[in-house]
Amino acid sequence: MIRRIFLISSILLLLLALAGCLSAPWDGDSATIDTNFAPTSGGSGMFSENARYPIPTVLPTYAPGYIGDVETDQKIIRTAGVNLEVGNVTGSLDQLKRIATTHGGYVGSLSVNTQYSGRLYAVLTMRVPAGEFDSTINAIKTLGTLTSESLSADDVTEEYVDLQAQRTALAGQLVQYKRIMEQAENVSEILEVQVQIERVQVELDRIDGRLNYLDNRVEYATITVSLAEPEPVGGGEKFSFVSVLNESIAGFLAVTAGLVILLISIIPIILLCIIAYVLYRWWKKRKGEKQSVPLEKK
Repeated sequence: MIRRIFLISSILLLLLALAGCLSAPWDGDSATIDTNFAPTSGGSGMFSENARYPIPTVLPTYAPGYIGDVETDQKIIRTAGVNLEVGNVTGSLDQLKRIATTHGGYVGSLSVNTQYSGRLYAVLTMRVPAGEFDSTINAIKTLGTLTSESLSADDVTEEYVDLQAQRTALAGQLVQYKRIMEQAENVSEILEVQVQIERVQVELDRIDGRLNYLDNRVEYATITVSLAEPEPVGGGEKFSFVSVLNESIAGFLAVTAGLVILLISIIPIILLCIIAYVLYRWWKKRKGEKQSVPLEKK
């Protein structure tokens, strides 16, 4: 009996000793550290937990309209369209160029076309500082008779603030990736970090381009001016017998051409009618012959 108790006690002590060894804390000095690291799936720029380099801080994702601590002035893109009727398009174009220069702007595009009866039609687009927008519009209206006008103001403040917040977040990531690059010791580690740096840099360049575009559109308003000369009374042309004769001949030829086309178009219909008529006469004649034969026999 005593032997059994001793044997059971020995087994229990042995099991407790083994359990203590298994539950003992892992010795950091003897642990094998995985020096290989790679970005997690999705290209978020975060490294695996086994990496021996510090993990970049998770920066917030900025939803559209998020402002946070970013402060910026209101960003308004102003555009206008003015249609004028002027006595001389060429002279008015010169005046428009002077107006643009006087108000600190420039001419972006210009096109001139000739309409019916030799009248000129021109479209000019100018860019002027936003602060000179209203005064420039007023100066343009003095050049002729206003036929139509359109004004628009597009508020891009929300988009601008959102882009700035995204840029700040990406710039922070880029700094941390560069620090990791300085701690890299082999080619594979350098290449892994370089991929993330290039990805962040591409996003930064895209955002910078969009911000520069918005800045330019906000700082300089766009004004499109259309100029047209009024149509003269009576067409503006003197009576000419030769012109009338030429127009009469042209009209006669046009009518003749139309009749020829009509005739050629209905020829197939005429042929079908003739064939149908011939067949009808043939059938009627044959029917008359059949009816006359019984009468002769009687």
